[in-house]
Amino acid sequence: MNDNTALSPRERLANSRQAIVRQMGHDTATAVEHGGSADEIDASASTWSLVKQTALSWWQGHPASLALDFAQPRMERFAQEHPVRLLAISAGLGAAAVLFRPWRLISLTGLVFAALKSSEVAGLASSLLASGTRSDRFR
Repeated sequence: MNDNTALSPRERLANSRQAIVRQMGHDTATAVEHGGSADEIDASASTWSLVKQTALSWWQGHPASLALDFAQPRMERFAQEHPVRLLAISAGLGAAAVLFRPWRLISLTGLVFAALKSSEVAGLASSLLASGTRSDRFR
């Protein structure tokens, strides 16, 4: 016979919450009380860390990441040596962007289809799904 028959509904709820928290990977967590407490485990924080990890892995594989890693030390040195010139270049590029409005040349639908056709999106989705099946997802 099940031990839950002798427990009150409140105790069964607490046991159920503890089981859910343990299943999510928080073995040392105490019961999550209704109304929130200091010991409450925030599952959205774990989900957010998963999203950040997935985005970071996508960015590390992106070609622009390599270009940024290459350009960053040179830009820092240029900014230290010629800060006014860097500010003038930035202002000029900003003014050119406002005048030419390059975002009007590309349709949103075209960008969505290009992103969906990309093999990186498939890799990103598979890594997100694969990380969702790992037992240490919320650690």
